[in-house]
Amino acid sequence: MKNLNFSIGILSWKGYASLYNSLKSYEENGLNSLTKSKFICLPEYNNEGIKICKNFGYKPILFKKNIGILNGFKNLALNMPDGPLLLLENDLPLVANDKITQTLIKQSLEHLYKYKAAQVRLRSIKDPGEPFHAIKKYENYWGCGTIKKIKRLLRPIKAKKLIGTGIYTEKYPHIKFSKYIFKLENNSYLITSEIMNWSNLAIMVDRNFFLKVIINEAEITNSNKKINGFKNIEIELNKKWWRDKRWNLIITNGLFKHLRVDYRGY
Repeated sequence: MKNLNFSIGILSWKGYASLYNSLKSYEENGLNSLTKSKFICLPEYNNEGIKICKNFGYKPILFKKNIGILNGFKNLALNMPDGPLLLLENDLPLVANDKITQTLIKQSLEHLYKYKAAQVRLRSIKDPGEPFHAIKKYENYWGCGTIKKIKRLLRPIKAKKLIGTGIYTEKYPHIKFSKYIFKLENNSYLITSEIMNWSNLAIMVDRNFFLKVIINEAEITNSNKKINGFKNIEIELNKKWWRDKRWNLIITNGLFKHLRVDYRGY
C-alpha cells in the first residue's frame, strides 16, 4: 500500500491484551502499512508494552506513572510530527478490510482540511461497540412519544447537542435533521460542534489545532469530574464554548470498534 501523509498515535494505559488485539487488526487490515509514522504512549509502562510496540513497528513514548487521558494525548501529539494525526486508544480494533481502510483514511485526510474540521470521527457506525452512552441519551430525547417530546421542550439545549448522535441510529439522519446534518460522499456527514460533543474515540485531527486550541482549552477549564483523578478532554469541552464555536465535524462510516478485552481497573 502507498504511504499516506499522516501519523498514528495510540494512548495505552495498561490493557496490553486490548492493545495487542487492536494492533493485530491494524496489521491484518492494512492500517499499519499506510504510514511509517506510528507512536504509542505508554504510561506506567513495562517490558511487555515496549515489546508489543516494537513488534508492530510503533515508537513507544514512555512514562513511569499514569498521566491521565488529557496529558496522555497531549504528550502523544507533542512527540508526533506536524500535520494530520489519527488518535486512538488501545481498545479500538479495526473492523474494515484493507481496501475500505485505505479509502476512508485518504478521504478523511482530505475532508479534515477541505472543511477545516475540528475532528473527523472514525468510530464505526455499523459496529461501534460498547459502551456507547450517547446513543442511549439520544434515544431518551429523540425517540417517539409524548414524554420525549416534553423532554425536548424542557431541555432544548440538551436535546440539540444530541442531534449529531442520530447519525448512529437513524437511517436518514440528514433528512430528519436537514437543518443540521449534511450528507457527503461515501456515507460521511458534515455537522458542527453545536449538535455533538468532542470525542476522544478514533479521531483524525490536525496536530497544531489539537494542541493549541483543544488541549489548551481543556487545560484551562476546571471541572469537578475526573477520570482516575485526571482530566480527559471530553468532560472539559462539554460546555457552551464548544457549542458556540460551531467547529465543523466530519462523521464517517467508520473503521474502529470499541472493544476492551481486559480489565484496567475502571
